[in-house]
Amino acid sequence: MKRKITFMNMIGYACINFLGSGSQAIVSAFLMFFYTQCCDIDPIKAGSIFTITRLMDAVLNPLVGSMSDNFGKTAMGRRFGRRRSFTLIGIPLVLIIFPILWTTGHSFSFYFVMNLLWEMTFTLVLVTGTTLPAEMATTAADKTKLVSAKQYFGQFSSGIATAFPAFFAARMGDDNPQAYFYAGVTYAVIMALSLVVFYFFTFERDPKDVHVIETKGLGETLKKMLTDIPSAMQIKSFRLHAAMMLLIGIYKNLCSGVFTYFVVYCLALSKVEAGYITGASQIIAIVAVTITIGLCYKFGGPKAFNYGAVVVCVTCLGYVGLTTMKGSSILVPSLVVIAVLNFMGRAALDYIPVFQLPFMADIDEAVTMQRREGIFTGTNGLLSKVAGAVESFLLGVILQYSGFVKGEAVQPQSAVNTITIMTVAVPMVLLALCFLAARRLKLTKESHKLLVDEVNRIKAGGDKSQVTAEAKEAIEQLTGYAYDKCFGNNNVGYHEKAVNA
Repeated sequence: MKRKITFMNMIGYACINFLGSGSQAIVSAFLMFFYTQCCDIDPIKAGSIFTITRLMDAVLNPLVGSMSDNFGKTAMGRRFGRRRSFTLIGIPLVLIIFPILWTTGHSFSFYFVMNLLWEMTFTLVLVTGTTLPAEMATTAADKTKLVSAKQYFGQFSSGIATAFPAFFAARMGDDNPQAYFYAGVTYAVIMALSLVVFYFFTFERDPKDVHVIETKGLGETLKKMLTDIPSAMQIKSFRLHAAMMLLIGIYKNLCSGVFTYFVVYCLALSKVEAGYITGASQIIAIVAVTITIGLCYKFGGPKAFNYGAVVVCVTCLGYVGLTTMKGSSILVPSLVVIAVLNFMGRAALDYIPVFQLPFMADIDEAVTMQRREGIFTGTNGLLSKVAGAVESFLLGVILQYSGFVKGEAVQPQSAVNTITIMTVAVPMVLLALCFLAARRLKLTKESHKLLVDEVNRIKAGGDKSQVTAEAKEAIEQLTGYAYDKCFGNNNVGYHEKAVNA
């Protein structure tokens, strides 16, 4: 019997985004700035910390996802859940590691190791936790409820997370590095408490309904894992989703990372103003999430993408106008208006991959007849880490070669011009490329329902020759496979005897 999705289930699942979006927001907005301004690390070295650690950890994402698919066989998995066990492991690690990221006086190697440990902790909890909409919900409506609640909390958590450095800097001094440490401690406590709520108010699919491939020994388990992970890209919808996820991820991280530099060095405002504007814009952008939820549910994520992209591109041009208003009394009000609109567009775009992901395991089931949520969430996480790594590399290297001088309050004009280009032009190019993928993805609530109903019909013993033309078209468009090559009649993924987990 399927469990009903309650309001508290929605709240519980949404709490994971205090870690997911909130920590990413404060890290993207301030950690590289903190390292270049307070820790005597030049931009290219600071960027390499994030680039290398995220690429190293990216490999862990699909491995963790695959491991959680099979974790129900272990004693801990049976007692605490094959997915949620990892949340319990992550809670104390969050409390310990996150504040250490914001301490001064350490070597490059120390910051590198601590960031690697943080990325691994983030992956351990988020990859396993974000599989749950596919396990808790079976309909498009219920999946939308869960991911929408998560996105609301993501905007709210991003807002308060990015406001904490400004809050403490306003009270302790704009140049006091301890303000960042207190912000880190405060937000670490919030994340830990939110993960406790997440654990107690979410649930997993009944183990009797979970079908996995039985493996014998470590060698076969690794073989299955290494076969399953790349097989995710054999699903047409996921390939297109992956392209959108990667491009939107690079855009989102780059905008977050460069915004503080833009406000401080291109507009000659303070870090406190940058923090408060970022925080307020994130929270106000909840309005955009509400609109995008309706657009995604009615028209699908690909069409909703177009609206958010237009808003972002228009406001990026508005940032150019702000650079001519330095010293003006209307600069800050104008920045607030443009930043709020820009963050609203960004929030809309950020929601679209989140909305699409829970549907990918359903589409995959039509091809493989397996439930592989962990593989898709893990691969999605890998793409997110690659996006973050690319952004860090671009920001660090470009700042370094633009003439940026670490620790200086005033930067050379070459650096100012480069920061402006990264704020305005690069996002527009990334979104133009993303549009090409979005227009080919045919995922709507109607096509999803046709696919799920047909999969259930076949699983119940239905005759494939009785398929309707509409269902056949939906399955072929979403999977990229001919109808008669679906339902396990292919070489996608690892093939062996299926058993109940």
